[in-house]
Amino acid sequence: MSSDISATPTLRHRMSAIAVLALSIALGSWNVSIARAQSDGATADPAQAAQPDQNGAANDAANQKNQAIQQAHDAADAAEQELDSATEARDQLESDGAAQDQIDAANEAIAQARAAKQAADEAAQAADDAAGQ
Repeated sequence: MSSDISATPTLRHRMSAIAVLALSIALGSWNVSIARAQSDGATADPAQAAQPDQNGAANDAANQKNQAIQQAHDAADAAEQELDSATEARDQLESDGAAQDQIDAANEAIAQARAAKQAADEAAQAADDAAGQ
């Protein structure tokens, strides 16, 4: 049972890290898409470009940007919930008089959850900053 207590927060931490990594990739690919669209637009003949196509591309880019920002904030919320859960689990262990090694493992899970939350908060802030540019 002690392995379940220490494995669950570690798994959650890894899932949060994967979510943050996926968000970073999404934001990076969005920036590349915008750069390509801008460079393609600069070389194209403006007389041949159709206005509805430009608006559609702009709307798609805005939607992708908003979705990436929302995902960043969702990841930050999930990381906060993970931290709260790890803290509650540690508190429960302490109140139950669990062995010190279990409490130490719970404290390690809290430290990992705190680091994941910080990374997720920074990713959300970066997404917000990118939206302002």
